[in-house]
Amino acid sequence: MKQNSVKWFVYLFSFVFLIISCAGTETELTQNQVNEAYKGKPVSNILVIGITGNEDSRRSFEQKFVAQLKSAGVEAISSENAIPMPPDLKLTKEMILNAVNQFKNDAVIITHLVDKGEKEAFTRGGRVYTGYYGFYNSRFSYANDPGYSSTSKTVRLETNLYDVKTEKLIWSGQSKTLSKDSKYQIINDVIKVVINDLQKNKLISPK
Repeated sequence: MKQNSVKWFVYLFSFVFLIISCAGTETELTQNQVNEAYKGKPVSNILVIGITGNEDSRRSFEQKFVAQLKSAGVEAISSENAIPMPPDLKLTKEMILNAVNQFKNDAVIITHLVDKGEKEAFTRGGRVYTGYYGFYNSRFSYANDPGYSSTSKTVRLETNLYDVKTEKLIWSGQSKTLSKDSKYQIINDVIKVVINDLQKNKLISPK
């Protein structure tokens, strides 16, 4: 009876560990800076700019950011839709000014990659045993467990929100994401964390 209980507990522990290890994305703001003069004076129309050397990544990021801002009740447009993109993807100040004047943006939000990394991990069953046979049984299961490998990504992004008229920094934040998910899920989670903090500081109106 005790042997079966130990065996069942080992399997349960391994299952829970597997669920935790395979959990999706964990994103947090590691630092942020708020211009107190802008608190309670939310912006309402934002030009979204993503800085990256990959055109598809920039397009995806900006589109998702615009969509989430609009869902939060804020008008927004991506640089892709507001500005003819030059071949080297570098925008001039004149291009940005023309866009904010045309689309009547009162703020510009810019996000860029700070750094990223990947880590490989190999995992087997849990380490739980009672008595000598419990130990033997759990180690036998461990030795015969094929295990699984996984890759964890660490992504750090910096996002700055600027007032168009004064060019002053309204809000700045750095996010850190630990994830086994695709880059598209990482993007969604980072944007959500940024928008939540902007709402918390009353820099955009909560829906």
